[in-house]
Amino acid sequence: MHMLSRRLPIVLVLLVLLATLPALGSQAPAPGGAQTTPAAAPAPPRPNPRGPLYHHKGEQYRVYSFPGTDEGLPYRLFVPSRWTPETKLPVLVTLRAGTTVDGPYRANNDLVTQAEQRGYIVVTPMGYRPLRQPYYGSSYQIARPNAPAAAAGWTPEENLRAEQDVLHVIDLVTQEYNADPSRIHLHGQNPSASGALHLAARYPERFASVVVSSGPIVFAAYPFDRLKGKMGLLVIHGDQDTTNPMEASQKMAAAAKAAGVNTVYATVPGGTHLEAYLTYAAGMFDFMDSQKK
Repeated sequence: MHMLSRRLPIVLVLLVLLATLPALGSQAPAPGGAQTTPAAAPAPPRPNPRGPLYHHKGEQYRVYSFPGTDEGLPYRLFVPSRWTPETKLPVLVTLRAGTTVDGPYRANNDLVTQAEQRGYIVVTPMGYRPLRQPYYGSSYQIARPNAPAAAAGWTPEENLRAEQDVLHVIDLVTQEYNADPSRIHLHGQNPSASGALHLAARYPERFASVVVSSGPIVFAAYPFDRLKGKMGLLVIHGDQDTTNPMEASQKMAAAAKAAGVNTVYATVPGGTHLEAYLTYAAGMFDFMDSQKK
């Protein structure tokens, strides 16, 4: 009896441990050795100081490896001659039009001409895939009769990666060229204008202003409050645009202003659908110069 009383605490401890085994077993690896811990997100891209164009000035094409897929994605870049490693210049992110990163650089290359004079870095991300209708993940339809559904032909994964591509390219350029993060401006034309508005609302902390040219959206569900007090909005439309209605841009600008967004609307005399923003390039840079986070 005496020996049993001495062993009783040990027996009780063993019984308690046995009772807990099912719970402990629930934390064991899944059958087949599968891990239950989610995989870590791929590391963001970083500038390569040994790259042949590192710190290069002027117009150039770049390719970087998209995290998680290792696909080489192109972007177009312009760095003005005044840049030095100690100079914190503003950045204009102009989204592509059509199927190429050359899309925003039309006519006399007015954006680059102005950027050289004003001291702006200009960059155009692809938006992951060179598919038509580059909405950059936006679901906001262009406001015109019979306009295609936003992002038609894109998968949800492609939409998300289109956004990520823009953010990766902004970060790459900002880091490599020591750009001013408080003066990053976003521009889109036609469907990419919808993309610019979408990205501005999703990431308002990243942009000092958004410029929309010839790209009014169906704005009933657009969250203008996401822009209010965080960035300015410039809406441009040419009076010779025969593709998208100028009145739709005017109504969108009025709605944004009524919602409290710092909004400027400009009709471009003689401006066509494709080139109104280039005709108005000096005005675009005047507006951006007036905006800062």
